[in-house]
Amino acid sequence: MKGDEPIYIKVYDHTQKRIDSRPICELVKEMVGTQIPISFEIEALKAQTIIARTWIIRRCRHFGGTGCKKHKGADLCTDGHCGTWKSKEELQKEWKENFEKNWEKLSRAEEETKDKIITFNNKPIDPKFHSTCGGSTENSEQVQDNKVLYLRKVLCDYCKESPYYRGTQEFTLEEIEERLNIKFLKATPTTDTEVESIFEDVERDEDGRIVSMKIGGTKFKGIEIMKYLGLNSTRFGWQSTGIKIETQGKGDGMGLCQYGAETMARKEGKKAEEILNYYFTGIQIKKIQKPDEEKPLSGKVIIVDPGHGGDSTEDAVGPEGLREKDVNLAIGLELLKLLKEAGAEAYATRTQDVYLSLSRRAELANKRNPDFFLSIHQNFFANPNISGTEIYYSRGDEEGKILANAILEEMAEELQTVPRGVKVADFYLFREVRSSVLQIEVAFLTNPEEERKLKEPEFQKKAASAIVKGLIRYYSYE
Repeated sequence: MKGDEPIYIKVYDHTQKRIDSRPICELVKEMVGTQIPISFEIEALKAQTIIARTWIIRRCRHFGGTGCKKHKGADLCTDGHCGTWKSKEELQKEWKENFEKNWEKLSRAEEETKDKIITFNNKPIDPKFHSTCGGSTENSEQVQDNKVLYLRKVLCDYCKESPYYRGTQEFTLEEIEERLNIKFLKATPTTDTEVESIFEDVERDEDGRIVSMKIGGTKFKGIEIMKYLGLNSTRFGWQSTGIKIETQGKGDGMGLCQYGAETMARKEGKKAEEILNYYFTGIQIKKIQKPDEEKPLSGKVIIVDPGHGGDSTEDAVGPEGLREKDVNLAIGLELLKLLKEAGAEAYATRTQDVYLSLSRRAELANKRNPDFFLSIHQNFFANPNISGTEIYYSRGDEEGKILANAILEEMAEELQTVPRGVKVADFYLFREVRSSVLQIEVAFLTNPEEERKLKEPEFQKKAASAIVKGLIRYYSYE
């Protein structure tokens, strides 16, 4: 695909029971017209447009996504399995005489954000959004049990004018029992069932969202109660006259607050990219990098760090005298060459047998601001029978963990070594280098068989090749 060619997405149309190839620009407009009020300011619509385009690119098989898991050969489908949006024809029926004006507004938003997507570590994010946060957005782990670095809580006073900022919903005890699949203790002639004994152990976060609580003796997460009762938000309270639940906000609270975006655009004149950078932490808005089969790592900055080196070093030594520093350098130089061939902007902390302090290595890396810093090492252990490959990453670095797993799988297959796992560590370089850092322990130098393999140039080349394959897999967005 050349840079100026339009992007087409394969969509399974459930009404026609066939796969059609559709331009992404049309799909984006249909999604935005469905997902956000068309009356919103153009900059809010542009922010939603970038979100929709990011969502599509992340799933498109041509860009390395998984595609539609239900319909083979399709990137997306229209039967609800890949999200729901209305077709242009459906929007035309809904908007009637306002269709041309509204479609022109969507076209403007699409054209003015052409090819822009939201990235984190050069990968398209999973761009969450909701209607109204009610005062603050939510950390991802409170909703989906995994920490996502770009989905961090931010305070938001912008959505107070939303019709969903405050709401009430009333339920009978029978409705709550049915929806939550629980049973309350029934009142008797001598006892009452108080609301206080129905809702217990209420835990809220500092912004008032329900983290968890017991209802009828069963503990639920706030997000579960929101889902099962059909509440607008996890920020809610209740009154003891019957069961009236008062909500604040609408949606799960992750990512973009749409009514907040509208106010930021209308009252403060914020642009789409400013809005997105407010609600998503540490992101970059970039043009779509169309796949280049010959240069799959084009645009990526990688630092290769062959561990140890020089006379002032504490590297491991194998039983037959092989020095770790020499193997690290041989693999590192091969890796540097392969990275450049794959299109990456690649640098090495050392290309000769010289000593570099850890602080100097960190300094060199931080000047380049790399996407990844890959430190090459060999393992050692008192027991010479221990063998295999393992990779270390910094705690909380989820992207580093994903890459580490991809590289480990490739190395185990290419080198036929035992995959000893991806592990958390707190090494000096992990703290001082301002990017994702992996320490790759290729093999055990203290294992006689692996020492012999590490001496072989072919084995060294395979190790470097496996690392590059892991990087290509990582950047395929899988």
